Amino acid sequence: MLLYLGLIMIACLFLYLQRASFSLVADSKLQLPIKRMDNLIVFAPFVTVVVFSILFLTVLKGQLADRISHALIVFSLWIFFTYFIKTLFGYWKNINILLVSLVGIPLTLYYIFQLTPLDNYTKIVFLKIGNVSFIVGLVLIILFYLNYLHKRKLELAKDN
Repeated sequence: MLLYLGLIMIACLFLYLQRASFSLVADSKLQLPIKRMDNLIVFAPFVTVVVFSILFLTVLKGQLADRISHALIVFSLWIFFTYFIKTLFGYWKNINILLVSLVGIPLTLYYIFQLTPLDNYTKIVFLKIGNVSFIVGLVLIILFYLNYLHKRKLELAKDN
């Protein structure tokens, strides 16, 4: 239960930061690292799909269901973590964004460390909810990318 409350809190922190940072301009001194993190966030799903497809077809043949759901949830946590860092770098002068980012970073890292070992993930998540974990992972990823890419599209339109 604590896991799901944590995941909901991470999603809420992300949504708050999306709204709070929309009308702000990122710190100009940190544009290069921000741009690199932005590119990482955008291209990570494509690289992840290729890498994990190769791994699942060759090396990781056993426990396929829990491995795929594990990959979805841990991947979603990493993209939220990267977003929190990116937002912290870009808008650190805004106290609200700073505080929310400083809550989101350790919270996300805590769940990343808890769930990254497959044995922990299986005990904490997969044995309790089974295939519902696929839905949890997909919902987190879809929530992230629908909001993130929509905001990015609006920012690009605003710049042109």
